[in-house]
Amino acid sequence: MSLVNKLKFRINEDSDRFSELPEDIIHHILSFLPIKDVVRARILSKTWKSLSNSYEILLDLHYDHNSFALELLLDSEIEPEIDEIRDKFMDYADNHLSRVVQQQIPVLKLAVNVAVIGSEFCGVNHLMELVRKARVEELSIFVQTQDFHWYDDEVVFDEGIILYEFPYSITEAKWLRSLTLQGCKFISNNNSGMYSSLQQLYLSQVLLLSDEALSNIANCCPEIEVIEFDCFFFGIDNLKLSKFPKLKKATVKGDHSNLQSVDITETNLESFWCNSLDLDCLMNLAACSNIRELKLKQCNIGLDLLKDLTTYFPLLENAKLSSVIPYTEVLDRITVANPHLRSLKLLFDRVIQEISINCPKLSHFDYTGAGFEEVYLDCPRLRTCYYNSREVPRLILLDSPTDMQYNFYCFEVDYKLDKSWFISIRKFLEQIARYNTADGFVLDEFEGVQAFKPKNVHLQVQILYGGPETNQFSTAFVDGLVWITRPTTLSYLCEKIAEKSRDSSCCDQQLCSKYWWHNISDFEVKHKEKDMTQNLASLVEMTKQSRRGLSVRLRPADLMPFHFKFEWHSIERQPQH
Repeated sequence: MSLVNKLKFRINEDSDRFSELPEDIIHHILSFLPIKDVVRARILSKTWKSLSNSYEILLDLHYDHNSFALELLLDSEIEPEIDEIRDKFMDYADNHLSRVVQQQIPVLKLAVNVAVIGSEFCGVNHLMELVRKARVEELSIFVQTQDFHWYDDEVVFDEGIILYEFPYSITEAKWLRSLTLQGCKFISNNNSGMYSSLQQLYLSQVLLLSDEALSNIANCCPEIEVIEFDCFFFGIDNLKLSKFPKLKKATVKGDHSNLQSVDITETNLESFWCNSLDLDCLMNLAACSNIRELKLKQCNIGLDLLKDLTTYFPLLENAKLSSVIPYTEVLDRITVANPHLRSLKLLFDRVIQEISINCPKLSHFDYTGAGFEEVYLDCPRLRTCYYNSREVPRLILLDSPTDMQYNFYCFEVDYKLDKSWFISIRKFLEQIARYNTADGFVLDEFEGVQAFKPKNVHLQVQILYGGPETNQFSTAFVDGLVWITRPTTLSYLCEKIAEKSRDSSCCDQQLCSKYWWHNISDFEVKHKEKDMTQNLASLVEMTKQSRRGLSVRLRPADLMPFHFKFEWHSIERQPQH
């Protein structure tokens, strides 16, 4: 139980005793609380709200060289020199922070953005001495030097590179919980101090030359629970996170020169993020057993982990895996049967034979990639599903709610379509319904193939016209879509639908399987809420004008589509020719 909760509990028991405490006593009590808890203490009672308001706290203190320089330039009639700007900024930051330290004002968040000319770090060091004496919980340090953009250049990485060497020891900073460093470097240093209270460490564009330097960081930050490496330069090839014994969340992202692998074996992580091109992630069963959040992108992991997420990640709640299959490896099956999994997002750039997902608590599923040949989805609590692939699944078996908030399937289309693509789509729709073109492509290819007859299908098509070939393909494509779906409503910019006519030579006394429009018993069409059913000639002319409008670069959004509503013949109701 936190100290604030304990205080709240005692106040609820005997509110008058705490409310009548002298102000200096309450201030003394507040001085032992983390600053965030002091803010929260204001809800305990009206008296505590008044007293905690009288206890001065700086929630956000920011010393930014760039903002200071801009204001100075705008206020000065004569443009100041760079040295003058730097000196005035350091004097301002030094004087203001000195008052904060002298008055012992707690600071929740302190951010320092300093620019250094050459290797003159004396001003930074003096400012860090003040930071060392301040009561700060969340500290962010950004030191801009001439070598700050070293990660973009071909430079020789050694201890002589001009970056601020952050001190290992801030012995008096016992309140420090979170530290963010940008544009600094760590070298081997045997005189390591102690950040005894530090729990979160964020390192961005930082230079770390040796494994000994990493060990020094771990030794002086024994309580670290969260660590992040972003665009780091390592003088080592393997980042071993077990050096941080209490680590719960680790993030490795961006470019990492020289680094070849990140090793999370012998750790007890609850969250692991890795987004770094071609970086090998070394894991084992013991290290994965406590992970609840897993986000991997463009890195390499063992295929055994992908084949069976259940065994390796029994407590997994949130997973996002993107482009993590090495090009030299072949993966034929993915099995996900995690009882705690709530969100799953996958992106794979190759066709995989099968995916089986059996997760009773899964509410969000998102897939983008080349496709699966077989999809088995047993998720009774699924709320949203997004499936975007190049290939249509050959088989899909679903057990999902009928009242899902979002259920979207998207498949790529190119000019090499033939009848088989539409047949695949039709089979896909049939399977979905159970549970809840080549240049010469013509509709005649469907003759003899019975059309699928789903209910309440709403088809919306938007095609940007690019010339006669595009128009010919788009017309045939919409013909195929309507044939396989027989939609209740259709939104489309194409005059061909209005020009369709019946041909008695192909469908005598039976449903026509050759031309879909022969099976329409009745329809209505509207344009901008105006009934156009009895004025199809005008509809055709409006569409032709819309097409000409597209040719002169009118926005497609300015062109309202026509909305068709169809009634179809059934087997019992034979069309009369």
